[in-house]
Amino acid sequence: MLNCTFHRSMWRYFFSLGLVCLFGSSLAQVKKHFKIESNNRYKTVTLNYNSSSGACYVGPGESDEPIAVYSDRDIDEFNHTFDKSTYNNSLEINLSIEAKNKETFSQSISSRVFRNEKPEDNTWKVFLTEDIPYNLNLTYGVGEAYIDLSSIKVNSFHVRTGSADVNIGYLTDMPNPVVMDTFNVKVDLGNVTVRKLYMAKAQNIKTEVGFGSMMLDLSEPPTVPSHVRASVGAGSMEILIPKSDCSIIVRVKDSMLCDVHLTKSFREISDNVYVNDAYDEDSDNQLSFDVDVSLGSITFKEKR
Repeated sequence: MLNCTFHRSMWRYFFSLGLVCLFGSSLAQVKKHFKIESNNRYKTVTLNYNSSSGACYVGPGESDEPIAVYSDRDIDEFNHTFDKSTYNNSLEINLSIEAKNKETFSQSISSRVFRNEKPEDNTWKVFLTEDIPYNLNLTYGVGEAYIDLSSIKVNSFHVRTGSADVNIGYLTDMPNPVVMDTFNVKVDLGNVTVRKLYMAKAQNIKTEVGFGSMMLDLSEPPTVPSHVRASVGAGSMEILIPKSDCSIIVRVKDSMLCDVHLTKSFREISDNVYVNDAYDEDSDNQLSFDVDVSLGSITFKEKR
């Protein structure tokens, strides 16, 4: 079973590693490969970003450009596409970066087993503006990804990873300035860590794990009611929840192989429906879970 317990110090280390890999060796060689000039007519931005390998950082920038992409690598070393379209003051960006020696699926598994991949040899940094709301659709193949959503207005957020390790959170404790409709994360073989997910202000949270692992930090009461749909195949998921002052209800899909671990504060109120001590059906900041587990496990842990 894969272990999805990530400590806060490790979370900070991951982000620090991504920054050092990009800027630590030779700042003068870092190049801006892609950008879109600011335009105050844009009301929303949809970013479709696909990275096949390497290490990638996505986070807030200091300019008002909808996107700016940096790397110390020559773009001609990669297969890439970058285009945009506009409709009714909405901007859609399609960005794909793929190594020309892209690994096959079996090679990806081998890389994870023997750890012979070197993501620092292929590092990209994507800056977003804090001025315009985004719909983010991010896809990763192998390698590592670091996503800092601090201060960014995000209407919807979708991430899918093959065997990449993905770290998501609010590094500077600046929450989403707008209410998010959907936060959706799917992991096949990789590991996903989501820190301070309560800062996303997501009304709907959808998570799916195949053979990998995922950790969701919902350890503080949300400011808006959140409905979480959690599905696990043969992997594992760990969910941190508030210890008190938050109404929580968990509905478990019945299965002979179901492996769901709840804390002692939960009690069963009907078949496969559990609530915590603070449960109030009229709560205005309730966390509700629909849980479906096949061969893996989901573990709920209270904030210490």
